[in-house]
Amino acid sequence: MTLAAAAPILSAVPICRNRELIRPFLVRNLPAANSVSNLANNTLNSSVRWVRTDDLSDPHAVLCRTHRFSLFADSGRAAVRVLAEVPRNLQLVFSATPSRFCRLIREHWRGPDAGRRLWYNHCYLYVLTPGRLVIDRTHRVSRLRPDDAPLIARAWPYGRSPDRILRRIRSGPGYCIRREGMPVAWGLTHDDGSMGFLHVIEKYRHQGMARTLTTVLARSLLRLGVQPFMYIVTTNRASLRLTASMGFSRAGRFSWFGTN
Repeated sequence: MTLAAAAPILSAVPICRNRELIRPFLVRNLPAANSVSNLANNTLNSSVRWVRTDDLSDPHAVLCRTHRFSLFADSGRAAVRVLAEVPRNLQLVFSATPSRFCRLIREHWRGPDAGRRLWYNHCYLYVLTPGRLVIDRTHRVSRLRPDDAPLIARAWPYGRSPDRILRRIRSGPGYCIRREGMPVAWGLTHDDGSMGFLHVIEKYRHQGMARTLTTVLARSLLRLGVQPFMYIVTTNRASLRLTASMGFSRAGRFSWFGTN
């Protein structure tokens, strides 16, 4: 589908201020819509800037903007309609978006970087199967503190700033394992409520710390009424094995992509 072909159905795509209008559509499409649902509902203080949908009365696509975009749709036609209304001065950068829409987004993006080469990071969505969490409390854990943010930012390979890490420490559950008062392993949540930032300093690997942190973080989310889920890079075999062994099941393929 091209924008020209879609032109007769295009109109001002509304910014959705009443999120209850899109809730049934998102709930119907869980767990694939987990990220967009949590962002739209500001589940863990996502700092979402705006939410758009193709049709307030019968939504089939929802687009959220934080510092990036996240899209969920059950129709390419609906996705094109939402994309056509994105302000043209914004950078093309998407997170946690079903991989099947990557090409469509690329074809219909109208921003200043529309013709530039994209980077991609493909992941599998893993969702905790109810009642299947494997409990591992081998190590003692403690809460992450604001002064831990610079260390986590330095270890994170995707360019997160200490300020953004600090906001996640303050906004959602985050835990670490300490040795001599310093974190040597940690995990917390992203803006969309997904579990992430899981990292163990090399000296302390192969001691089960990642399993303990996965247990504690998942149980904390369950207490908050949030379904535990995470995205694992498709080539990270060690993390894929770990996640499956903890009671999580694969539920789709999603992508991060954009221009630098």
